[in-house]
Amino acid sequence: MGKMHAEGVTLIELLVTLAVVAVIVAAGVPALRDFLATNRMSAAVNDLVTSIHLARSEAITREAPTTLCPSANWDSPAPTCNPGGNLADGWIVLVGRVGSPIVVQRHEPLSNGIALARDFVDSIDFSTNGLPANANAAGEFNLLLCDDRGDHDAGGGVAAGRWINLRGRAGRPRIYRQRADVQSSLGGC
Repeated sequence: MGKMHAEGVTLIELLVTLAVVAVIVAAGVPALRDFLATNRMSAAVNDLVTSIHLARSEAITREAPTTLCPSANWDSPAPTCNPGGNLADGWIVLVGRVGSPIVVQRHEPLSNGIALARDFVDSIDFSTNGLPANANAAGEFNLLLCDDRGDHDAGGGVAAGRWINLRGRAGRPRIYRQRADVQSSLGGC
């Protein structure tokens, strides 16, 4: 008669496979966490820059003053600007004069863990020709977005945080990603 042979894996083979999987997961989880944090930061920066472009464009198109401002009640039927508020808590883009402005965009708060610093008082205002109306003494607006990674080098000299700068009369935002640039803006992350 033939010899009986059991199919399957031995305990040793199973333990070796589990050890290999554990090493791969241990190496991959921190990289995945950093990847997800970088994507959250990029999304926040892109959303804010898109809103700045929208505010400028609406000022030119509608020939009316436009404001991008923090709003604590961005999701209410009649949202209002929150003087002294933080854009990280949500913002709106308003077109028109005080009293009867039109809300053209609402944005929810930024992802948890993303903080925003700025060097302007309450809002970014554009005049009817699309030029910044209330820039700081140097003629610019600066926004610094940081997360819990601080001034961490995300690779290749690219910072974990981002610096958005609106310089000059054009009012077009520029995004800085290099660590040296981000560290020099508004005290760094």
